[in-house]
Amino acid sequence: MRLDPLARLLALLAVAVFGAATLTVTASDSSSAVSPTAVAAPAQAPTAVHPQARQRRMVVRTERAAVRRTPQRVVATHTVAPRRTKPAGKAAHKRPTSYLPQGTGMWIYQWHRTSGGSAKRIVTRAEHVGLSTLYLRTGSSWDGFTGQRTLPALLRATRGTDVTVVAWDFPRLRHPVRDARRLAHAARCGRSHDGPHVAAVAPDIETPAEGTFNAAWRVRLYLRTLNKRLPRGVTILSTVPWPSSYRRADYPYRTVAAHSDVLVPMAYWYNNPPGLVTARSIHYLRQFRKPVAPVGQGYDGKLDVPSLRHNHLGREVPVFLRTAARAHVRAVSIWSWQSSESATWNALRRAHHLFPARSR
Repeated sequence: MRLDPLARLLALLAVAVFGAATLTVTASDSSSAVSPTAVAAPAQAPTAVHPQARQRRMVVRTERAAVRRTPQRVVATHTVAPRRTKPAGKAAHKRPTSYLPQGTGMWIYQWHRTSGGSAKRIVTRAEHVGLSTLYLRTGSSWDGFTGQRTLPALLRATRGTDVTVVAWDFPRLRHPVRDARRLAHAARCGRSHDGPHVAAVAPDIETPAEGTFNAAWRVRLYLRTLNKRLPRGVTILSTVPWPSSYRRADYPYRTVAAHSDVLVPMAYWYNNPPGLVTARSIHYLRQFRKPVAPVGQGYDGKLDVPSLRHNHLGREVPVFLRTAARAHVRAVSIWSWQSSESATWNALRRAHHLFPARSR
């Protein structure tokens, strides 16, 4: 059937409209399949994410994890190196122990009048009486160093015994540094070998009445210099006059104590009660927080002061020893070997148990 021109025109328009509608729907479906915002992509489909976007998210997550990581976790990731241990066969080096006197002792002033100047006889008698310490004079400001022969001899004689040697010196302190060097030299005797050596030094710091320049600054310089020059482990046992009421005002007890390891008061009683002098010496010097080891009078005071009456050492020395023991001191000594009577030696031997000394 042949259509008229108007019907043909209407048919063409209908075909055109239908085709346009079909193209629009097709284009809409195609764009819906590509666009990620039109339809939610499945969570398990990683192919829907662009590779560059995934890389950016990994960087961000890594940075956040680094910021949130605590310091403890960072430290925990480090490996701690094990400590190096010393071989079992090699012992660690031990620091020398500082010597503190214990037991009873005797001071040696005149060597030739001390058991005939025989080091062996001196040590034998010391062991018989129970002495633990021998104080040997090694010099002074007046005659210099005098221990060249006596000190090595006495040290050799003490080998294999429990007798300890202390070097003492009488400094005038007119030249404090020179005086300190002299006593430090004595302290080094015997250090070149493994035998006995000087355990301590005892400077005899007197008063102007004995010719000593004992101003505080001189004493301080002397003891500081001495301390710097002493071998390790050698202690300073400073000998001081007993602190009577008039000496406390002008003697530099505090300065001496500040630079000493032990205070050794010369508790020489003469015409005073020995117990009173000993107790006051210990009580006064203990305020300086240093051990006190008094030295008692083993000689007749009339030798020094002819106007005094004779001392009865058989009664007085035991009082000195008992007073010191009641005050719980750990060491006492007697001045001096060559002037001590038999009563003094007997009192020392009987008092041996009051001041027990450790074996070295």
